[in-house]
Amino acid sequence: MRVPHGKHGLLFGIVALGLVAAACGKSASASTNGATTPTPTPTPSMAPSPSTSVPPSNTGTKTVVEGPGNSFAFMPSTITVKQGATLKLDNVSDTAHTFTVTGQSIDVVTQPGQTSQVTIDLPPGSYPFICRFHQSLGMTGTLMVKA
Repeated sequence: MRVPHGKHGLLFGIVALGLVAAACGKSASASTNGATTPTPTPTPSMAPSPSTSVPPSNTGTKTVVEGPGNSFAFMPSTITVKQGATLKLDNVSDTAHTFTVTGQSIDVVTQPGQTSQVTIDLPPGSYPFICRFHQSLGMTGTLMVKA
């Protein structure tokens, strides 16, 4: 390609600007002395995984977190308790949630920032549970009751 005389400076400037822009797009931020420092990588949260199971409890209270991080999920999503155990339902989101055991008489509404409790007096077995308000968003889980 032949560039007309006098246009070399303009072409060089455009190429140089492109290189500077590409260098600035890296994951570094400028400090006040002109040097660059790497952008820190966030450390993973130590929050429980949605599939983490709560170990069985004889008479203790197990905690279920509703809507962590303003999400529509139970943490953990699989809960294993002994018959007669109490579940503590902590709603850490900004919207109301229910803990509803499908086909049973357990339907607890917990308001934002509040805590509710429910005693699990179901026969041993596996029971699906949902948030009635957010089931369509995947807010579901499994309750395992042991003798």
